[in-house]
Amino acid sequence: MEETNRKDTGKPSWKERINFNTKAAIFFILFSITFYLLIPYQIAKPKLFMGRVLMGMKPTLFPRLTMLGLLGLSVWYFIHSFSLEEKNLFKELDRKTLTRIVVALIIFLAYALLLEPLGFVLSSALTVGALTLYLGNRNIFILFLVIIVIPLAIFFIFTRALHVSLPEIPFF
Repeated sequence: MEETNRKDTGKPSWKERINFNTKAAIFFILFSITFYLLIPYQIAKPKLFMGRVLMGMKPTLFPRLTMLGLLGLSVWYFIHSFSLEEKNLFKELDRKTLTRIVVALIIFLAYALLLEPLGFVLSSALTVGALTLYLGNRNIFILFLVIIVIPLAIFFIFTRALHVSLPEIPFF
């Protein structure tokens, strides 16, 4: 019956329209829902100073907004994935590109693990410096700018202007 319907309308059935994009969209929907639910258990409550919170926003605000944004985009991606005719280009990646992806993921995992003990500025400088050098930048001026100026600027903008608590430098 389904085969005759397909011949009559000329459209493939919904099972035939499931592709890599549909599977990726489902993964991101599940990912965003799972992490949205885990946010309160993963983010510490802000420090109190004389019974008052030092920051104006809850520390869970940005992660929750991010996960809601990801969920919205994932649902949109899922709806449009049935009409996409793209093939999975990940299967065509060469060994060098896969190695770069794995090394970058390892560097980001190290960043996540070093963020608390080393603080935001130092761990960000190490991460960005390692990625910059690994991906081939040898310009000393750009390396200095990326390693020192950018993490410090981000740290001061978030802590001073936005009143967001970031892991501090443990040596000071």
